[in-house]
Amino acid sequence: MASKFELYQFKAGEKLRLKKQHPCGGFDWQVIRAGAEISIKCLGCGRQMSMPRRQLEKSVKAIIEDNAN
Repeated sequence: MASKFELYQFKAGEKLRLKKQHPCGGFDWQVIRAGAEISIKCLGCGRQMSMPRRQLEKSVKAIIEDNAN
């Protein structure tokens, strides 16, 4: 992730793996909208939620890379 004074530039469509498991059992989320508040969608059940950028940066374990070129 970014250092203490840099913001990670989340992009719509990007896939994230969070540290804590969602109640449906999934760890993977997709960014729907990026700004001061980020909207994300669970890839397991489709639930959408918004959270402040700072909170999401602390929750992200990894950025999932799609190798389908």
